[in-house]
Amino acid sequence: MVKRSGADPSLLRRLNVAAVIRSLYETDELTLTELVNASELSRPTVEEIAADLQSQGLIEEVVPDADAPRPVGRPAKRFRFRAGAGHLAGVDIGPHKILCLVSDLRGKIVASARADVTPSMSATERLAAAKSLVARTARGRSRLWAAGVGTTGVVSAGKVVISDRLPNWQGVDLVAGLGAGKSYPVFAGNDTKLATLAEHWRGAARDADDVVYLLIGRSISLGLLLGGKLHAGYNGAAGEIGVLRDVGWYTALDRVREYGAEKLFDAARQGDSEANAIVAAFVADLATGVAATVLTVDPQLVVIGGGLSQAGSMLAEPLHAELARLCLFPVRVETSVLGDESVALGAVRLALDHVTTELFSVVEH
Repeated sequence: MVKRSGADPSLLRRLNVAAVIRSLYETDELTLTELVNASELSRPTVEEIAADLQSQGLIEEVVPDADAPRPVGRPAKRFRFRAGAGHLAGVDIGPHKILCLVSDLRGKIVASARADVTPSMSATERLAAAKSLVARTARGRSRLWAAGVGTTGVVSAGKVVISDRLPNWQGVDLVAGLGAGKSYPVFAGNDTKLATLAEHWRGAARDADDVVYLLIGRSISLGLLLGGKLHAGYNGAAGEIGVLRDVGWYTALDRVREYGAEKLFDAARQGDSEANAIVAAFVADLATGVAATVLTVDPQLVVIGGGLSQAGSMLAEPLHAELARLCLFPVRVETSVLGDESVALGAVRLALDHVTTELFSVVEH
């Protein structure tokens, strides 16, 4: 993190440092003159701050390419933000796998690793496996500045407050469990909500600020992005409409599982009448809850993620048609392109949001 100079703790100083860091963070590299213009500060001020940030390892002077044409006169100093000065971890803790992604300070993924686990594994064992995986994935990188973690259940204030999919998972303090003995902060959220965040950052929802996200895998859950921000709700339970048994989400996947998801959609593509009937019934059950949500929040986009997103248009097109029938306005339906990394990627974004807030902050920490 940025160290505030003890010699000049003034608000103006902090504002100036934040302006220089932000200017370099948001571009590849800048000459000293360009940095002066971008930060709207005086040249002596920028030179002083740049020297301070260089000593902290947050920025570096760009060495001219030896093979590039040499300009007449003294070459202009060029600076860039050192994205590799620190790293972030994003962790997806699920019933069957734990996935860890490590990124640099701009969110570029530089390492990944996964571990197979079982639904019957104890909470203590699951946390220990996650902690070990983070350490292994981050090994050899510069220090971690923050970590994000996503998991099943309602997650609020870093704790799993409601969970029925993993033994003894309810009540687990993810922040304390993964952050104990670490120098970096840990942030936690529900897996579907973090997948929603990832979809807005790197996926199908990059051009939309009001999004309904469906995670359809071994179960069905829903995330909401409103005004470009993840909406968790007062208790962290926004979008948990699957608990309403009349919606039909508890049993909607039963016949899909019985047939086999991949086999089902392959057969439907071939025109198999039974397969098409199962898909139609599944979409009808799915659309009831989705339509209620669409009518409530009026989104620009519905994104289908999770394992069944691989069905592509075979699922997106009939859902779009059913929503057009049920809702006041048609809504675009897309399938995710992030695969099974969406939750871990959203966890990286959660950590990155904290780090960028810290980097650009003018408040003493």
